Amino acid sequence: MNILVALLLSLFAGANCKEQETAGNQNWTKKLHTTPVAKIEAGLPQKPFNQWLVELTRSEPKYEMSDCETNGPSPTGKCVTVTADAAPMRRVELTFAVPAEGSAKAGEGAVCTFVRGSIGPSDPRMKAPTQVVRKLSDLEKLLHP
Repeated sequence: MNILVALLLSLFAGANCKEQETAGNQNWTKKLHTTPVAKIEAGLPQKPFNQWLVELTRSEPKYEMSDCETNGPSPTGKCVTVTADAAPMRRVELTFAVPAEGSAKAGEGAVCTFVRGSIGPSDPRMKAPTQVVRKLSDLEKLLHP
């Protein structure tokens, strides 16, 4: 009986931990949604990131949390990847590093850091070139030359 109770408790604790991890992931994607773009990169507007990206791409972006390598101060960790289809038949993909849990940057006012981006064909079978996005401020020039 004790073994059964211990097993059930450990399963419940594991599920609860997974729920907290998932909630934490959703918090970062929601936080990126509402973060003013100017907080991510100086010189950009005070608009929320999601609104700014929707206006540039004219489509609703998708947010996905994943493990990643960033070549930064904490080379492995969590990232938010944002994808949006931009006309005609191009896809924007932007990757943001999430501050490491427990770090000074993970506090209340923490923001994700832009790591890399690309604009390429929405269909991988297309032979169109992929452009590298080095700064968010370059995105408008690349999408609307």
